[in-house]
Amino acid sequence: MKKLIAGALLLSASSMTFAQGPGCGVGAMIWKGQSGIAPHVLAATTNGAASQTVSMTLGIAGCETNASIQSMASLIDARGDAVAHDIAVGQGENLDAIASSLRIPQDQWPEFRSLLQTNFESIFPSTDVRSSHVVAEIVRILEQDERFKDHVA
Repeated sequence: MKKLIAGALLLSASSMTFAQGPGCGVGAMIWKGQSGIAPHVLAATTNGAASQTVSMTLGIAGCETNASIQSMASLIDARGDAVAHDIAVGQGENLDAIASSLRIPQDQWPEFRSLLQTNFESIFPSTDVRSSHVVAEIVRILEQDERFKDHVA
């Protein structure tokens, strides 16, 4: 039974990793150019253990991000629970700090707040979500919105 559960977990993890790729970070660099289930799962696992957010924030280990996104990632790393609360209620100084770091004009902050609040469940799918997921999901949401896509380009 344990082998069956382990196999199912490996299969689902590898499916998610192939669908999204391990992204950037230490793991992606270590196993760069290798194909197959094992290198992809190992890259994603190493990224998680080595804090992909740190790589994104500092723009190292193959994580090319603009300064605005790096600033947002730093804020989310430092104030994770408070950011989650502000997004959940659709207002607060942390949400405003994110908007400011992304150089969103103040007259668009209400729309920005509303957009993130509407997408709270995908940004924070669980209480133990990694900050790298939060950053990536906010970027994905903003990239898909005509009003904000230029702020994460």
